[in-house]
Amino acid sequence: MSKRTKQVIFPLLLVVMLLLSSCIMPTATEVVEETDTTILITDVIGREVSLAQPATKLVGTHNPTLNAAVVLGGGGKYLVGFGNKEMSRGLYEQVIDSYDDLPQIGKGSTINFESVVAAGADLAILPERFQDTVPQFEEVNLPVVVILDSTESFESVKQTLTLLGQALGEDERAGQITAFLDGQLEKAQTLLKDTEERPSVLFLGASSALSVAPAAMIQTSLIEAGGGTNAVVGVDGTGSFIEVNIEQIVAWNPDVIWYPAYSDYTAEDLINDPAWGSISAIQNKQVYEFPSLIEPWDQPTAAVALGVDYALHSLHPDLYDLDSLMQDVDAFYTLVYGKTFTAEQLGIK
Repeated sequence: MSKRTKQVIFPLLLVVMLLLSSCIMPTATEVVEETDTTILITDVIGREVSLAQPATKLVGTHNPTLNAAVVLGGGGKYLVGFGNKEMSRGLYEQVIDSYDDLPQIGKGSTINFESVVAAGADLAILPERFQDTVPQFEEVNLPVVVILDSTESFESVKQTLTLLGQALGEDERAGQITAFLDGQLEKAQTLLKDTEERPSVLFLGASSALSVAPAAMIQTSLIEAGGGTNAVVGVDGTGSFIEVNIEQIVAWNPDVIWYPAYSDYTAEDLINDPAWGSISAIQNKQVYEFPSLIEPWDQPTAAVALGVDYALHSLHPDLYDLDSLMQDVDAFYTLVYGKTFTAEQLGIK
């Protein structure tokens, strides 16, 4: 082979070899994109949970926790198993296709793990109050993230959405919804900045009119954000209503009484009960059902943003009227579910 021929052929062979290697071997960048998908989450009880990829099929046993999945999915996109389906049936029937077909895997800490496995879930989400069930989920090889803190607050609601947003790859949507809550809180604060009047409010529990919300509950946060003060003092508790006697309620003498829309009693029951007769809120008929009929606005869920709005309207209607309330309600449900509800559907009077 001549020297000139070698000078031509060898460079050509080198080019061919480089082209072939680029087709066969991935670049370093491509390898990182294919393998670097692990999601690391530190949950509210300090556990580090590793997910190989964003979760797509969720189960849970506690409604406020599951609500975060409904909100981030704009309906039932991520749910394959439900705990207590009755709590928010009014809303879920309207935003989750085939809601009745979703399996109920058990309520609270009473779980049917055969149903969990059959549902094909790739993630379970729990509140701190049910953390004792974490090992049971792990025994059936299902990752668990504890996303709801027992000390209820607006920050814990945002934390829940943020953690689940990470697990689902829905960080942007979680940010949009937490920003809505922040916006409602800022609006209330601005409207109330020159108001000195802060009515005392008693927020009652659903199962008993003698159960009250202590400081470490989202109901207290709602009262304060709406421009009131919690009438309950000297009673401690975390994550649940505290049973008291009527003598204690009479001594607190609240200006306003709120009770949940899902209660076992009505305003008339309280107003017509002689034992309650000396209380200021009863005498002035300042007893109100806290919305809403389709989903609770007084629980640690994204809809607590609307609870802030209702609290402000209820305590200071001169600053925030019904039309303003409904505009914000429409904005929330449009953002989350792409639809709106009437005041009548929501039970707002």
